[in-house]
Amino acid sequence: MTLSVNANEFVSKHEMHAALRAVLGEENYWGSNLDALHDCLTSIGEPTTLVITNWASAVSRLGDYANRLWHVLDDSVEENPNLNVVIE
Repeated sequence: MTLSVNANEFVSKHEMHAALRAVLGEENYWGSNLDALHDCLTSIGEPTTLVITNWASAVSRLGDYANRLWHVLDDSVEENPNLNVVIE
């Protein structure tokens, strides 16, 4: 399964988490923090590719939080063989 989210929607931390929740599905609800997102991503049980487009927009709007998100995504991919993340 391939899921896509546009980082232009990441106008704030709250909106970033909302956009990711929307694409991952409401059954994958987590609190609006990166630790909970990591837990959600590492629990994905089927082959899934998460594509995040317009990454530069996230960096511009979220600054260091975007870098922290990048690390969470990278760590989640390392821990979950079912997860692949593509940053564009």
